[in-house]
Amino acid sequence: MATGHGKKQVIIVGGGVTGLTLALTLQHLGIDWVLLEGYGSVVPAVGSGIGLYANGLRILDQLGIYHKVAASGQTTESMNYFDGTSGELITRRIFKSLMIKRHGYINMFLLRSALLGIMYDAIVDKERIMCNQKVKRVETTEASAFVYIEDGTIFEGQIVVGADGSRSTARREMWRNADEQKPGWIPEKDRENKPCEHMCLFASAGPLKGVSPGDLICSAMPGKATGLMCNPDNSIFWFWFWTLPPSMRSVSLDQIPRPSEEDIQRELSSCGDTIVSPAGIHMSELVKSMENQGATALPNYVLKRWHYGRIIILGDAAHLFNPLVGQGANSCMESVSALANALHEHLGPDVGKTASWPLKTLNTAFAAVEELRVPRLEFMVSRCQDAMHMVAWEGWFPQFMLKRVAPLLPLPTFLNSYSELIVDGVALNDRFPRAAAPHEWLYPEERSEQMGYSVGTKAGIFGAALAATVFALSFVGNGWKYLPITNLSAQGI
Repeated sequence: MATGHGKKQVIIVGGGVTGLTLALTLQHLGIDWVLLEGYGSVVPAVGSGIGLYANGLRILDQLGIYHKVAASGQTTESMNYFDGTSGELITRRIFKSLMIKRHGYINMFLLRSALLGIMYDAIVDKERIMCNQKVKRVETTEASAFVYIEDGTIFEGQIVVGADGSRSTARREMWRNADEQKPGWIPEKDRENKPCEHMCLFASAGPLKGVSPGDLICSAMPGKATGLMCNPDNSIFWFWFWTLPPSMRSVSLDQIPRPSEEDIQRELSSCGDTIVSPAGIHMSELVKSMENQGATALPNYVLKRWHYGRIIILGDAAHLFNPLVGQGANSCMESVSALANALHEHLGPDVGKTASWPLKTLNTAFAAVEELRVPRLEFMVSRCQDAMHMVAWEGWFPQFMLKRVAPLLPLPTFLNSYSELIVDGVALNDRFPRAAAPHEWLYPEERSEQMGYSVGTKAGIFGAALAATVFALSFVGNGWKYLPITNLSAQGI
């Protein structure tokens, strides 16, 4: 016989970075919530490293856990590009001071489980997190939403937030509810197959000669690439990417493939000769000592419609990145911030005390989240995919640009392709403390429309001498966004 729980304001389906960020945010706002995790823990000892940039770090700062994250993580001290076949060092960039000057934070990396552990530790009422809760069905009505668990348990809430990843049950159920109640609500484009050009192996490994804590290394070659991050204890996070044949580059969200054991063994064998260290060390050394190995397909997408009724999806359920640039988790935190801000704006400052959330008001809030997030995410997902094409040398032009043009760019110009992914980041609103770290490049809430200034326009202002650089970065950064006019000097232009 089914059992029920008292009605909650928010039911979070899924943990991970998205679910735990939302739980911490709701805790701060005094909004009643419960988190349903399908697995046995929200801090699983699986996965490799995770990258954090200023757009995500400032949200963690607002949530009061930045200093613990910084103490557990490793700041990126240098960025190194190698020719994975010859061992040639293409370029080495030392950029820590400039990134801090621009954005207030330096990007860092840490074990994914360490980040989740810090988030979990900050949850005051841990009984709100319920594991081994596999969702079977979700229903949305005019007055409530219901989540049905496989064991017969039923949860009732004002809204259901799907934070359950790319293979999302909440998304499937949102689509089903929409199809039954309002056919045509879900755009056909959202249901179409998504591009999936690459797959990835990831693992942790022991120390590597010639690689120091804070080093970030990318070894590039035709159709392949590897990314390495060196931790404070000299251990390594590594990722091995390979390009799929054209016949495999389109997948259904309902049937995202998993690399087979044959795929994994083939790639472990083929990656060994790749040079990944200034000392000429090969990937085979990392393979020998690897731990926590995993493998995944890398579809990339941004859905147009994130909500129906009282259901909304966030994070990888709604948008998924190639992980090479490391913006996936940061963007999940941004989407959580957008939802929290919209609930506050449309339901009022006492949203946590409001007994009833009108469906019409929720739909307005959910639509505002989509309107804010979809354009930025489309831009970011596209840029991250371009970066993957660049390091996998998919054609002669990407190889030429990375090997011959990128090393010639001044450091500020080189970093613009990273800064453009940060500077328009969405943070939590003023119900949360504003991060105090000083920075020169203003975030959206700090600037007005009059302060925007096109970098592309600046190229014309500063003359033909910069034309080649702008052309180069049309591939390296592949498009420039509007930045504060006050930041011209910070860019070194």
